[in-house]
Amino acid sequence: MNKVSMMKSLVVAVMLAAGVSGIARADDGSMGRFGDSYQYFNSQTIDKSPSAWRASHPNGLSERQLQALSSESLASDFTKPTFDKAPSTFRQAYPNGLSERQLQALSSESSAWHSTPRVATSAVASTNGGVIAAAK
Repeated sequence: MNKVSMMKSLVVAVMLAAGVSGIARADDGSMGRFGDSYQYFNSQTIDKSPSAWRASHPNGLSERQLQALSSESLASDFTKPTFDKAPSTFRQAYPNGLSERQLQALSSESSAWHSTPRVATSAVASTNGGVIAAAK
């Protein structure tokens, strides 16, 4: 290896090391004594007196209350559910549920399972392969 290529390699290595150390220094997210984060959190005053909220809620919030506070959809659903005990008209009409034929009819789009006949679409194309276009 000649001196020029060795010098180029050394210069590239020094520049790479300087660039990596500059990137590491730019990220000051550490909690070291001289970092911004440490200075901010260390300068905050801490109130060590007993909390009035903690005194009135010794066990904290229930899981349901935490869910209601964290979600807009659950906030309106905070009351206990009410159940209608009246017999349903479906259960009176079908005491054993739907039959297998009814379930198949509901799950299939085939006309064989539907009680109302579907009109089949007619083909527009000619069945006579010889006629392509009429000449005038």
